[in-house]
Amino acid sequence: MSGAVSYPNHHKPAHIRPIKPHGIHEIKEHKIHHGDCLATLDKIQSKSVDVIITSPPYNINLSYNSYNDNKTELEYLEWMEHLFKRLKRVLKDDGSFFLNISGSSRQPWLPFLITTRLKEYFELQNHIVWVKSIAVDRETSGHFKPISGARFTHHNHEHIFHLTKKGDVKLDRLSIGVPFADKSNINRFGHKADIRCRGNTWFIPYRTVNSKAKKFSHPGTFPIELPLWCIFLHGKKNPTVLDPFLGAGSTLVAADFSGGKGIGIEIDDTYVKTAVQRLKDSIMTSKKVTLNKEEMDLLLLQDPETRKDGGFQSLLVSLQERLNKTTGDLTLEDSDLERIPKYAFNYNQGGWEERLKDIFGRVLGADLGKTS
Repeated sequence: MSGAVSYPNHHKPAHIRPIKPHGIHEIKEHKIHHGDCLATLDKIQSKSVDVIITSPPYNINLSYNSYNDNKTELEYLEWMEHLFKRLKRVLKDDGSFFLNISGSSRQPWLPFLITTRLKEYFELQNHIVWVKSIAVDRETSGHFKPISGARFTHHNHEHIFHLTKKGDVKLDRLSIGVPFADKSNINRFGHKADIRCRGNTWFIPYRTVNSKAKKFSHPGTFPIELPLWCIFLHGKKNPTVLDPFLGAGSTLVAADFSGGKGIGIEIDDTYVKTAVQRLKDSIMTSKKVTLNKEEMDLLLLQDPETRKDGGFQSLLVSLQERLNKTTGDLTLEDSDLERIPKYAFNYNQGGWEERLKDIFGRVLGADLGKTS
């Protein structure tokens, strides 16, 4: 297909004019395209992508390096529609498109205006709410971003629209499932394992950071678990995963964690460099393992509410969230490979140390005792 971009009424507004591409970075089986997303998408083969995961600029005046996030509403929606048309073309007929979008207290209608443009191209198969912070009774979890004034409540969630071509794509819901609270339901309803569907509210808090650099100097990064859960939920082995607004590269790191092949597109020089280095570092320092059923059951014993207690509790909860509960596949980051031996050997406190050894002793072998 031609790399030219066509627009209705021969109109080429500046905000969607393609720029000259800057090349392709290939890391392992992944590709990062440095250039304009619309022009680059025109060069990608039709029906070649299994999963699209992206979080486009929200048009709420965030501070990007090379992009004006303060367009008129009509300009922004027209730009989104050009994007959706191209994404439909490259997506396989049984593919999934996960669109992460949010409004703001001052621009609350944005996500819903976008859905009206999406209807022409996709079916809304699932509407998932990403809960970033929450208060239950007197307990709070996650980061509450400060707001000024007395007009608005804290904005604690974002939308994830799961879009497909016909609304009939079968999913692997248990891959991101959670254990039953009432264990009697397992046998009562004939479930094969102590795992059930998580539902359409996903609590994924940001990891606490105290500097912009720890967010990779990008104003709109999402946690690695978000794209990873989307990939697991789609359920295809070794998928081709596309993010047309790659930013700091979280989606491609998640694609690598899942055993997939990632394609990222990013216009900004700084973010391209960050994404390339981040992906290289992740590939070099992470370790893929596969837990058996007994090891998975031991890992899932940890109560997610103990995340806030720190130490081995937060470690086990974070590993739960990156575990594919269907296949047992888990990617351990370099920090995990440091912390697991530390907590398994260095405290001489019994129970939970033995549990760590039982979970990871087989898959890590001699590596488990390196820091003991």
